[in-house]
Amino acid sequence: MDFNKLDVSIKEEISSCFDNYSNVLGGKNPFLKMIEDIREIKPNPLLNKTGTFHTSNVKVTLNKVMYKDTYTALFEAIRREEKNGDMLNGTSPKEYKTTMNMMRTLKSVTITFESKENENETFSFPILDTSEEKKTKTTFAFKAIFFYNLNEAKKALNYNA
Repeated sequence: MDFNKLDVSIKEEISSCFDNYSNVLGGKNPFLKMIEDIREIKPNPLLNKTGTFHTSNVKVTLNKVMYKDTYTALFEAIRREEKNGDMLNGTSPKEYKTTMNMMRTLKSVTITFESKENENETFSFPILDTSEEKKTKTTFAFKAIFFYNLNEAKKALNYNA
């Protein structure tokens, strides 16, 4: 997904959220550094057995542990969503079941980012956006932090209407 191709209202909303997130962490550079740190952690930090991992300036917590099969299904669903606009379009019956199970599992999962520098400063967001009925998507913030190229987060942070 290209941030520049989104509707103006969506760009403004995402930009506002990213500005708030970066303010919690002390500015744009610490926010971008956190994303780079997350990308360097191997294996993927979302698969941590405790649901918690740390970067140099942030403690990240999932309210529910994610297992490898759920992560794989999420990754494939994100790829389908990027290609077809929906997680379920073009799925075989087996993929459909796997994707539905992943969506049920992750529907209530939120990721919380806690600044190590500023006490009690946190922000959180869900992995899945279920605001539209019959249309579950992955939140832009989740994709920008964990999957997209770093430039997408930079575009969101630097966006001016």
